[in-house]
Amino acid sequence: MNAMNRRLFLSGTLATVAAPALLGACGSGGNGATTQQAVADTKLPAYLPYTGVKPDLPGNEQGLLNGFLNYPDPPVRAFDTPPGDGSPVSAFVLTSSPVPPTVDQNPYWQELNKRLNADLRLTIVPNSDMPTKFATLVAGDDLPDFIVPALYTPNGLPAGVANLPAWLAGKCQDLTPFLGGDAVKEYPFLANLPTAAWKDCRYNGGIYGLPVARGVAGSLMFRRDDLFAQLGANANPANFAEFRSVCQQVTDAKAGRWALAGGPLDFVSQMLGLPFRWKDEGGKLKSKFEYEEFKQALADSAQMFADGVVHPDSTTNNAPVKKWFNAGSAVMHTDRYTAWPQYYAENVAGPGFKISGMRPPLYNGGGFAGTWQAQATNNFTVLKKADEGRIRQLLKLANWLAAPFGTEEYLFRKYGTAGTHYTMQDGGPRQNQAGVSQTVLGIRYIVDSPDVLFVPGNPEATKACYDYQASVIPTSVADPTLSLFSDTWSRKQGQLGTMINDAQNDIMSGRKPVSYWDEVLTQWRSTGGDKVRTEFEEALAAQ
Repeated sequence: MNAMNRRLFLSGTLATVAAPALLGACGSGGNGATTQQAVADTKLPAYLPYTGVKPDLPGNEQGLLNGFLNYPDPPVRAFDTPPGDGSPVSAFVLTSSPVPPTVDQNPYWQELNKRLNADLRLTIVPNSDMPTKFATLVAGDDLPDFIVPALYTPNGLPAGVANLPAWLAGKCQDLTPFLGGDAVKEYPFLANLPTAAWKDCRYNGGIYGLPVARGVAGSLMFRRDDLFAQLGANANPANFAEFRSVCQQVTDAKAGRWALAGGPLDFVSQMLGLPFRWKDEGGKLKSKFEYEEFKQALADSAQMFADGVVHPDSTTNNAPVKKWFNAGSAVMHTDRYTAWPQYYAENVAGPGFKISGMRPPLYNGGGFAGTWQAQATNNFTVLKKADEGRIRQLLKLANWLAAPFGTEEYLFRKYGTAGTHYTMQDGGPRQNQAGVSQTVLGIRYIVDSPDVLFVPGNPEATKACYDYQASVIPTSVADPTLSLFSDTWSRKQGQLGTMINDAQNDIMSGRKPVSYWDEVLTQWRSTGGDKVRTEFEEALAAQ
């Protein structure tokens, strides 16, 4: 999900970074009758990792993902027969890409139906329309089989879906009898999904969704190493002062080049040791916003905007930040690790193009700061209530959609048909325009296999991605409220988030002094922040 807006650019936060806030709120939720203990006691699916292919760069239990230098040749065939029974299957999904051609004009979609033995009827909704379309959907009774809830507003902030647990209990299938414990082994590729991802599907004391798992490395400051080398700039500043100096050095407005595609608030916050959202101090939670260091981060970010090192159009809604980064208009850019292969696929700088991740230094030097771990999921998908036979049939389809890296099914699902949608080059699939336009059906948001690190046709880039994750994960910090539920947060996160983001914008743009933050913090606490804290503390105690 790539929806971005002015609020997010000023802070340097992406919609994908906002995801933990919402998923952490809703992921383990329940209605008023559901106790935190019942949620904690939910019978999660057993974990049975896939061992059919061996990674070139092995991951570990800390969250380092497996890396592959080439796509396995030949790929493993995971299914002997299609999983479907020929019946229609409907799904409400989202896309951050241009809406693809309809099935009658889309050879990829037609082949997908053939391989599934299903008539896949997709309602593909652009990010910007998702909240409105989802609200209309849930207001009626004509629900599709698979439903991806709208988790974001058009501006990229968490949507704060009200009463979602109650709606799930009334309209959607509790999957615990089908997937809880060893039952999931009937669907081995769903059993291959990590336990942490399933925790975000706990509602009402049961499993109410299929997760789209993601790695804990989350977002990072991408750096154009080729440009840093050309400009003779220090690619690894040792403290905040050096970081600010480097940003000034690589910025040349007359040449159309700026240091940053968006604001530096999150990067500076990590330098100062601030948590992503909350910090557990002996069972008591303290918000990032309540630390004096956060005001320092605001002041420093405001100064860097005044320095002119941030792209001047960064405050524009849906600004083309990825294109700026690839074109060299921005030398650094905050994005998820999943963007690594995309930047190489869309490279316009030629064969010298090279990127890596910049680790945040400690504010005053002396080493690297801990980075923020991400939520274990990108999103989840719920199933409409149905009889046991229908649910099992849908889970068979989901199992196929979760076929892991290295299989024929994964290769087709992600890239299409060889010769029609891609060609194999240097050990990896390279999509043509038909592949780019036809394969973005949004099925990856229904369910997906665990992420791996793989930049097609570029082993060195894959190694760079792997090395970055290996360097940051051991010292990365998980938010204590991830996968916990607060009823107040689920209802008020949009209101509270807007309050915070508007105030940050006012300060970083120079319209308000840093001292204004104290007033905002008082309002945030009384509007719901303190209540959210109490509810998360109760959830922590129940773990």
